[in-house]
Amino acid sequence: MPDPRDRSDDPDAPASAEEQEQASELRAALDDPSRTSAPAELARALSAAWDPRDLPIQDHRALVDQALARRAPARRGGRVIRVSFGAGAMLALAASVALVLWRGPQGPTSGAFDLGGPELAVSRSTQELFDEQFAPTGGETRRIDRIAMARATDLRDNEFARWGVR
Repeated sequence: MPDPRDRSDDPDAPASAEEQEQASELRAALDDPSRTSAPAELARALSAAWDPRDLPIQDHRALVDQALARRAPARRGGRVIRVSFGAGAMLALAASVALVLWRGPQGPTSGAFDLGGPELAVSRSTQELFDEQFAPTGGETRRIDRIAMARATDLRDNEFARWGVR
């Protein structure tokens, strides 16, 4: 089929005999799905994309049966995976119970995260760093620098405390 963009004549000119023959072949192929041709397949695909039709129930059932027939039989590897994850979870639970029992009971004054180490600085708020009210504009850099210096000091003190250097 010649490319219509290669035509050098008037696009509004009447169709030639060859174009009319190709159009009638395309029309016949669209009316009769058993006829196959590349332009007809393209035209059917475009037509289905623009205005899809319902698939007859018999065709639908045949497609589903065909897809299910191609499906590989289920392997039993899923059971092994579930058992191995279950065993791993039980092992982790047993290890956590053993860890709690090995550490022994904690007294009422000791915290849940108290491991008997040094007292560390806790940085949660910046309110103690500022006594004055903030100006509506400006001064952000000074405030951020003050916060960064205070947190760096806390970090340094915590690391020295962990190393036992006080």
